[in-house]
Amino acid sequence: MKNSILLMAVAGVILLGGCSLLKDLKQTASENMEIDKKLPKYKLNMENFKEISYEGKTYVIQEAEVTKEDLDEPIGKVTETITINENNEILSKKELKKVEVVPKEEDEKRTYLNYGWVYSIKDVSPDEEVAVVINNKFHVAKMK
Repeated sequence: MKNSILLMAVAGVILLGGCSLLKDLKQTASENMEIDKKLPKYKLNMENFKEISYEGKTYVIQEAEVTKEDLDEPIGKVTETITINENNEILSKKELKKVEVVPKEEDEKRTYLNYGWVYSIKDVSPDEEVAVVINNKFHVAKMK
C-alpha cells in the first residue's frame, strides 16, 4: 500500500513538472515569435553564401564561432534555407527530390545551410562584427 502511494506521489510530481516545462516552452516560443516579427531582414548574397548585408553594410561570415553566452541581443534575421553542391550552386527542390536509377560513380557533396537570427556580440560594435546563426551555430561575421 505504501509503495503504491509513493508511486502515485512520484507520478504526480512528474506530471506537474512536465506541464510546467510545456508551459515554459510555449511561453518562450511566443516570445521568440514576437521578437522575430520585429527584426529587420538581412540579405544573403546568393552568389557568395559567406556574405550578408543590411542598410549598405556588408558582413563576411567567418568559420569562427562564438557561444550563446557571448551574444548580446538579436538585431536582425537572415531568412534563407538552401542546399548547395560542391560547386556552390543552389540545388532546386526538384533536384533534391530526384532519385538516380543508376547512381553516379561519386556521390555529390551537398551542404545544407539554414540561416537564422543575427546577434550583436557583447563588448563588440555591430559596425565591426555580428554573429549569424547558421545550422544552429553562432558564426562571427566581420564588416567588409
